[in-house]
Amino acid sequence: MTFEKNLTEVALLQDTSRPSLPPATGHPASPSALRIFNLSFFYSTIQALRNITLDIPRHEVTAFIGPSGCGKSTLLRCINRLSELTEGARLEGDIYLNGDSIYDRGVDVTELRRRVGMVFQKSNPFPKTIYENVAYGPRVNGVGDQAELNTIVEQSLREAAL
Repeated sequence: MTFEKNLTEVALLQDTSRPSLPPATGHPASPSALRIFNLSFFYSTIQALRNITLDIPRHEVTAFIGPSGCGKSTLLRCINRLSELTEGARLEGDIYLNGDSIYDRGVDVTELRRRVGMVFQKSNPFPKTIYENVAYGPRVNGVGDQAELNTIVEQSLREAAL
């Protein structure tokens, strides 16, 4: 695989020595845990990702490496559906996790984000307030009491010297 940068666009090219694989069937023996199929992503009218098709093997560590601005973080944000929080953004194509489309209407986005862990070079907060970003984790893990959330947020910010 190689990365090619063309202004703000990035193309991920698959090794042509092996045939393109259809979307995963969901069979547990499938060698791919994640399949990205013909994925393009747009920030309004600017195309950031162009026709990416990629298989990510099961039980292996995968890293996206490339120059600043080539689309690595955008691709990661598509994999855990953070990209849809960006106003005016549009996605074409599909991503399959263990054979199921992560963009199906019935997918619980919170559960998806629990299962798909990612590490970004720079912090990548949700486009929300600082309070909402800190409270997000406790909320999705069942903390609903506002006073308890306030305590957790304040304590977390103090411990981070913020």
